[in-house]
Amino acid sequence: MAKTQLNKTQKIISIVVAVILLIAIAGGVYCVATKQNPVDAAKSVFTSSEDQIVGKWQSQKSPGLSAFVFYDDGTYDSYISTVNFSGEYEIHGNKLTMKNPKTAKEIVYSFTVTGKELSLKVIEEDGEKSENKDESKYDRVNELNQKTLTDMLGELAGDNNAANEE
Repeated sequence: MAKTQLNKTQKIISIVVAVILLIAIAGGVYCVATKQNPVDAAKSVFTSSEDQIVGKWQSQKSPGLSAFVFYDDGTYDSYISTVNFSGEYEIHGNKLTMKNPKTAKEIVYSFTVTGKELSLKVIEEDGEKSENKDESKYDRVNELNQKTLTDMLGELAGDNNAANEE
């Protein structure tokens, strides 16, 4: 069988096609591994950390209890139940610094935004390194669904009544 020699242009085209296929396959694997759609993944590559965090975020572990809203002007609202705390934030790389001017409290998180999920890990509180190694996860939402303390106590009472009936 005779070998066919590729000319220089054909070799370059073959290499370009191989690289594009490799990038597409790697991107697909990344999207599956991080559970995000390709549009969100591509957008996150070309969007700054500051732009990625802007929006409403509801706690995955305690929906209705904990939430954040980050605004593009560098301010934020933090919610515990329906109680609101406001402040300012700054982003440097993967570090999110949140400052509450009323209480002079400052907390520094390491953070990542993957698709529609925000992960926060406390690394420093008021200048002291944090011993807390837990990571909190938040979902991007269109509207916050905060519950009052009365609502949460009512749900707990209902859960206890249901458990006692069994």
